[in-house]
Amino acid sequence: MVLGVIDNVRFTVLNTNMALTKNDLNQVKSVLQNGLVNQEKRIGIRMDNQKEEILDQIDNKLTKLRSDFFEKVDPILKEVVTAREERPLIENRLEALEEIHPHGNHALAS
Repeated sequence: MVLGVIDNVRFTVLNTNMALTKNDLNQVKSVLQNGLVNQEKRIGIRMDNQKEEILDQIDNKLTKLRSDFFEKVDPILKEVVTAREERPLIENRLEALEEIHPHGNHALAS
C-alpha cells in the first residue's frame, strides 16, 4: 500500500497499478483547490497589509507636505494681514499730508 501526502492531507490508497481512479482525481482536485484557496487568503492578507503600509506612507508624506506648505505660506499671509491693517492708517496720513500740501505745494506759502 502507498499513501500520498500533500499538505499533510492523506489520500486513500491508490490502486496497485498506479492508475488514478475518479475518486483519486477528485481527492487530488480537492486538495489542490483547498491549497489554492489557502494561498489566495495568505496573498490577500499580505496585499492588505502592504496596502495599509502604503496608505500610511502616503498619509505621512501628505501631512509633511501640508506642514511644509503652511510653514512657507504663513509668513506671507501674516504680511498680507499686516498690510490690510496698515492701509487705513496710511490713507489717513496721506489725507493729512494732502491738507498740508494741496497739489504738492504748502498751504501756508502765499
